[in-house]
Amino acid sequence: MLELNRIGKKVDWKENLSIEAEQELNQLLERVKKHRCAYRSAENVQIAQLWCALVEIVRMNKELEERIARIEKILNAVFRTYEEDKDKLIKSLLKF
Repeated sequence: MLELNRIGKKVDWKENLSIEAEQELNQLLERVKKHRCAYRSAENVQIAQLWCALVEIVRMNKELEERIARIEKILNAVFRTYEEDKDKLIKSLLKF
């Protein structure tokens, strides 16, 4: 939504955001555009667009959770191997 500033010039509220926040919002809006047909057919387009943004945020969160799960799996395997090697080394030193 645009408002008039003191001079009568229209000002976009997003201009009051930090640069990073404005960039993040614009990236989210780009992702939401793929749902344009859905939210434009809604009775309340703005609310529907918010719901579509929520869907995109949930998808982004799911992608991050999947990436973290893969990283955890790799790290668990690395640490398991490390612990096994450490146990073998201790046992061999005790036999020595």
